[in-house]
Amino acid sequence: MTSLVDISSHTGSVSRSTATWLHAVSHLDPKYGGLSAAVPALGSAVSATGQFSVTLAGFCGDGEHYLPSVAPGMHVHHFPIGHGGWWRDRTSRQAFRNLVRESAGLHIHGLWQLSTSAAARAAQSESKPYIVSAHGMLESWALANKRLKKTAYAWLFERANLRAATCLHALTRAEARDYRNFGLRNPIAIIPNGVDVPSVCSPDPFLNRFPELRNKRLLLFLGRIHFKKGLDILCEAWTRVSRDWPDAQLVLAGPDFENTRTPIEKLLEERQIRHRVTFTGMLASELKWSALRAAECFVLPSYSEGLSVSVLEAMGMGLPVIVSEQCNLPEVAEQECGWVIQPRAQAGNELESALSAVLRASSQTRARLGANGRRLVAQRYSWRVVGEQMSALYAWAQGGGLPTAFEIEPGATA
Repeated sequence: MTSLVDISSHTGSVSRSTATWLHAVSHLDPKYGGLSAAVPALGSAVSATGQFSVTLAGFCGDGEHYLPSVAPGMHVHHFPIGHGGWWRDRTSRQAFRNLVRESAGLHIHGLWQLSTSAAARAAQSESKPYIVSAHGMLESWALANKRLKKTAYAWLFERANLRAATCLHALTRAEARDYRNFGLRNPIAIIPNGVDVPSVCSPDPFLNRFPELRNKRLLLFLGRIHFKKGLDILCEAWTRVSRDWPDAQLVLAGPDFENTRTPIEKLLEERQIRHRVTFTGMLASELKWSALRAAECFVLPSYSEGLSVSVLEAMGMGLPVIVSEQCNLPEVAEQECGWVIQPRAQAGNELESALSAVLRASSQTRARLGANGRRLVAQRYSWRVVGEQMSALYAWAQGGGLPTAFEIEPGATA
């Protein structure tokens, strides 16, 4: 594999004299899902505070298409993704070590990857504070996926990486419990993902791209086409609900992942509703926001999530949402932004009832639910708020005072 250590630089207004935190993540291509979008956005939000600058280290495969527009103001460095290429490429290892040495601290995103072990090992060697964000990868469903491999890897590497962290970052209180259930006693900071929502957006770009959807009532799924997102139960529920709503269409927007689309399309053919579902492929930038504007509801019946950016974007756009309990957003029910369901496949389940309810609801009811979600996102989940909170966490990790703007669970004792 060719070394990917060459730098792709993006200069911004943040002074390079400020302390720099290095963010390490596997993949920068949006097709790999939430981290490839959330991590650069977090870095930009931290940089925008003026308290820290952020450098991004992406452990990427050949042919990944990185979008520089998602990381304004950051220096971005690329490194080999595989263990074999990493250990053969001494130049890349030394370049990464130099980045760590020049940084005030590291923020490591995701688990079970070379990027996690390489960054944790380098931080320990250089005596740098580091924070680990699991991004839902310690949730019970996620741990059950490839359990034997993860159990062995945890015993060999991952538990040690996590136990040595200055602090663990949880997106939700549920994720904080996942850390404790994994046997970790580090301090835990609970800071959510953030979103920035455009102030003006039209449904026309999306409907011009898919004119067959004009005059349809659109229920939108936006994310990777992947089994863990609950697409199997969504299609089963839609099989029954769609019979009563001939003017409604389910839209599945997102890149195919691990060839999940093929069995989903087979299921739809077997249920004889393939014509009632539209696959759009990945929607980026204007088309994504336009699709959200065109939809009546957003739906994500996921089996496992950290904290879905897509749900926050949908609420920020004023859409009522249907989410599973595993999306870790109890506020959806508490503040009447939509429906929280259990992802089950049997007839008459909660997902089926929620889909029917949103289609039965008046436009005034949907508008009220959407307004509640928009207000919630503005108050708790804007990148401005999250950037300030994360900057305060970095300052604390470097020896500053204990932050008060968010919850930190102290380290547990034996």
